[in-house]
Amino acid sequence: MTHEKPILILTAYFGEGHVQTAETLADTFRKKGYQVYICDLYGEAYPLIHSFAQYLLKKGYSKFGTPFYKAFYYGTDKLSSKGLSNFYQHLGKKRMLKLVDTFSPSLIVTTFPLHAAPYLRLHSSLNIPTYTVITDYCAHPLWIHPMIEKYYVASEQVKRTLLTYGVENKKIIISGLPVRARSQYTNEKYYKDFGLSSALKTVTLMGGGLGLLPNIEPILTSLSKKTGLQTAVVCGRNEQLYTRLKNSIRSTNIHIYGYVSQIEKLYSLTDCLVTKSGALSLTEAASYKLPIILFKPAPGQENENANYFFQQGAALSYASHNDFLESVFRCLYDKNTREALTGKIYSVYKEQACTTIVEDIICHVPKTCYHLQKG
Repeated sequence: MTHEKPILILTAYFGEGHVQTAETLADTFRKKGYQVYICDLYGEAYPLIHSFAQYLLKKGYSKFGTPFYKAFYYGTDKLSSKGLSNFYQHLGKKRMLKLVDTFSPSLIVTTFPLHAAPYLRLHSSLNIPTYTVITDYCAHPLWIHPMIEKYYVASEQVKRTLLTYGVENKKIIISGLPVRARSQYTNEKYYKDFGLSSALKTVTLMGGGLGLLPNIEPILTSLSKKTGLQTAVVCGRNEQLYTRLKNSIRSTNIHIYGYVSQIEKLYSLTDCLVTKSGALSLTEAASYKLPIILFKPAPGQENENANYFFQQGAALSYASHNDFLESVFRCLYDKNTREALTGKIYSVYKEQACTTIVEDIICHVPKTCYHLQKG
């Protein structure tokens, strides 16, 4: 059965996790008979500004960009209570009105801090409930708006943060983060697809959808000299990095990939994952019980995500090149380290997160919604 009124999911292309969360939720809603539209609100409302912001996002991981993003993230944390949120809720408002007029959704789900939708509920002509999925293991105040119906969060720690911001307890559900369903694969087949050997231990290095891998060449040089190992490097959509590594890496045990659409296939072959601390990547890795080593995290949400995993004993860090190699060998060959990491990281993972979110939202689908009146 197809439900009459669709669901509108709002997201933003600032990191892969927000979009991936939107797509995972959409798939689950569709399986239950709902028509779903996913919209990049800021990208559609401000295409030129959005392109510039994407450029800044990439630069945010550079030597010069990191201090800038740090000041933005922690600075807006302090400023949000002084009026920034009031300004923020007007961004994309005109495009939001157009989307509602076009799709007449029964409800709206956001996977990025987008307040135009809940703000518009204050208008007498519009009352569409908005639900928010916070896509990190932390919560910045910009996620908060008084007209959001419910928040779905990754952990008890995020819930406590929302409570300190004044969100009512009844509005917060500890659901976990929705990730793509964990699938079982015939590993031998996928070793061949990736050009990997089942006889070697596999270390996978990845930097999210943007392929942000800091100081990668010295790491690859060292790994290439270790017997019994092969390294898979996922460059994501970073074509410049992909081309550079393809032209410079000559070792037969170093394998360079661009964007891998079904990353779970590679996870199923991985013995140790080295990654930046994007929340969705970490959660997917947790579903495969992968020992994780984290690159030095960028300031902001990735730093907070990393701190959460370190506090849980679910990941290793490193301070130097030698520390990195030692951490890799501990993950691969130290039984106690490996078992401790896999147990701790799997405890972070909530298998039914997506189902929990979707079924809870469906329970509250309004029988009657008021829409903008045309004309």
